[in-house]
Amino acid sequence: MRALKLVTIAMVALALSGAAAAAANAPQQSKSKPKEVSVADFYFGPEKLTLKKGQSVDWVWAEANTYPHDVHLKSGPKGLKGKATYSTKTTAVTNAEFEKTFTTPGTYKFICTIHPTQMHMTIVVKK
Repeated sequence: MRALKLVTIAMVALALSGAAAAAANAPQQSKSKPKEVSVADFYFGPEKLTLKKGQSVDWVWAEANTYPHDVHLKSGPKGLKGKATYSTKTTAVTNAEFEKTFTTPGTYKFICTIHPTQMHMTIVVKK
């Protein structure tokens, strides 16, 4: 009877260690969905966002747009690398999307280069 208990305990321990190893090797899921920003005629909505380091923003062009827009990084935190990757490469009216993950803490200021006095937004990334 004692031998049967020891075998059962050993099998349970082996199963648990295998499950823990599988979980450790599983691909990491995104911790949160991207924050969505609407690129609409003459505004970004919302105009201000606060993110944690590693979060993403997904700019989505509104279906009702009648004018073209882009997303352009006007200024970012000191030491930011790859500044060009924070700006869209194309201009669109509708049916467009641009996603960016923010890994450098600091303040980012964006504009639409076509409507810079009307379309601007600020993203603050916390550590």
